[in-house]
Amino acid sequence: MIICLPNGTVIHHINANYFLDITSMKPEDVESSIFSFSSNFEDPSTATYLQFLKEGLQRAKPYLQS
Repeated sequence: MIICLPNGTVIHHINANYFLDITSMKPEDVESSIFSFSSNFEDPSTATYLQFLKEGLQRAKPYLQS
């Protein structure tokens, strides 16, 4: 999965296999806070994808502040 700007600049990416691996783990087994599970969602895929999008927005801020 990739988040990019209209000009093609890649802001954030995640390998699909890594995404599937991390979402199949139990929340207590996840070491990275980047892809930690949110208590608002029971589905680990949804929580991880939401966190991926949030981080992409944070990484895009420097490009969008002009």
